[in-house]
Amino acid sequence: MYRVDSPGRVNLIGEHTDYALGYVMPMAIDLYTVLHAQKNERVRVYSQISREVKEFGLDELRKAGDWADYVRGIFWVLKEEGHAIGGMKGILGGDLPIGSGLSSSASLELAVLAFLNEAYKLNLLPVEMALLAQKAENEFVGVPCGILDQFAVVHGRKDHVMFLDTDTLRHEYLRFPSDVQVLVFYTGVKRELSGSAYAERRKVAEEALRFLGRRTSKEVEESDLRSLPSLYRRFFGYIVRENRRVLEARDALRGGDVGTFGELMTASHWDLARNYEVSSEELDFFVRKAVELGAYGAKLTGAGFGGSAVAIVPEGLAPDIAMRITDEYVRHFNWEPDYHLVSPSDGVSVRRV
Repeated sequence: MYRVDSPGRVNLIGEHTDYALGYVMPMAIDLYTVLHAQKNERVRVYSQISREVKEFGLDELRKAGDWADYVRGIFWVLKEEGHAIGGMKGILGGDLPIGSGLSSSASLELAVLAFLNEAYKLNLLPVEMALLAQKAENEFVGVPCGILDQFAVVHGRKDHVMFLDTDTLRHEYLRFPSDVQVLVFYTGVKRELSGSAYAERRKVAEEALRFLGRRTSKEVEESDLRSLPSLYRRFFGYIVRENRRVLEARDALRGGDVGTFGELMTASHWDLARNYEVSSEELDFFVRKAVELGAYGAKLTGAGFGGSAVAIVPEGLAPDIAMRITDEYVRHFNWEPDYHLVSPSDGVSVRRV
């Protein structure tokens, strides 16, 4: 029997840049998908969260439109790539919230993949695991995500955030300040990544790059965008500015300048809200209130359209800020949100139990 601990992630800055091969700055977090599993002829998984069993054979890997598609997708991609694997019998649990914008899908994918890699001695490198999980989500599940989530879940490092070039996959670990806390606030607004809005943003980015004759967003300056139609200019202009902010945020963290880092996060959010149009009233409410109450900076995290926001806060202030925002949020939206104080975590791990 094996136990897999697969973290979620937050992205501190660099939203919607990964599918344009730009820069991102995620961290794995200490909220986990936990999988207890052993080898089996078929695949049989019980989810403690949904309280249901999903079972299928390795010759029955067809999309069904449920949470188990992320499990099926991993088996599908390994077979597609020619790896010799059997099935598994497992129990899924953990404390990572589902559907809240903390990458529970990538966390589940990597939990299954890490188990299979260990149990069937596939000898996959971490970067190979990230790319296989992304392929499963793109081509089997049908979500056109970039590499950010899977890479962060695999390559997380305790007490560090990661600067990642999603084009070259070169990355740098930056120590996260010990006197700063990370507050993750779940708005309660569900969002669907495979929905039309996310796919439209990705399509605009890809078409803008083709029109400009560039391979990655790193090669584009705002002055290059004048020839684009207005919608493309506005959307892709955000991506160009966000790449620049991630570089500035990296330099700020290198120098221990948390104030500048926070200002860049907040600027990222309002650019996402006003120009990329992926925020919501609830996310904007949190960002505004967090900064008013003393956060260094705040922004939506993940794709937006609801989900979660993140704030970096002076040590010790986070619980009070979270409770005060929660009280105001309940009065304003008549909905009880959820929040977590999280720390940078190591990536997915497997051990025998």
